[in-house]
Amino acid sequence: MNPPFSAYVDESMRIPHGLYLMAAVLVSPNEAATHRAALRALLLRRQRTLHWRDENDKRRTCIIEAVALLRPSALVIVGAGLDVKRQERARRKCMEHLLWELGRRPVVDVFFESRDPAMDTADKKLIDVLRVRNAIAPRLRALWVPAVEEPLAWLPDIVAGAASLAACGEMDFWEMLGGGVALKPIALD
Repeated sequence: MNPPFSAYVDESMRIPHGLYLMAAVLVSPNEAATHRAALRALLLRRQRTLHWRDENDKRRTCIIEAVALLRPSALVIVGAGLDVKRQERARRKCMEHLLWELGRRPVVDVFFESRDPAMDTADKKLIDVLRVRNAIAPRLRALWVPAVEEPLAWLPDIVAGAASLAACGEMDFWEMLGGGVALKPIALD
């Protein structure tokens, strides 16, 4: 039997291409400390977190190579048809699909990168609604963590960033990441 995994979740948007992506990276408890150490080792002096959009291509290459060595197991929901005025709706649709998919895997804890108290509360309300509708596995426990406190929250940001570039035809980083990442396209309209 597979050990229970924790899933770490973050999103990425490619507004000019109408895409909203939500990535989950699965981490087993026995890999968590090693993964955290590998990610912290990538920080530059005075850098508190890794964030894909803040890195240049040279750094992205270094980061992707290091993440690929961790052989991540991940799932990316790729929502097409993003209306820039309805980003939270896109988030809700992607989150619903992602949580459904995570419920089909040996996942117990789902860690979302904390955005701010009001946005986190909106996410929690959505999860409550999904539970009432039996649209997610009852065992899933959702938690919110600040990226500055949890390096594992950087993993889905990196995966989502590479996936968003790949969805726009820039495949280099995606191909470097390896084959452990599944993409699931959905329509946002």
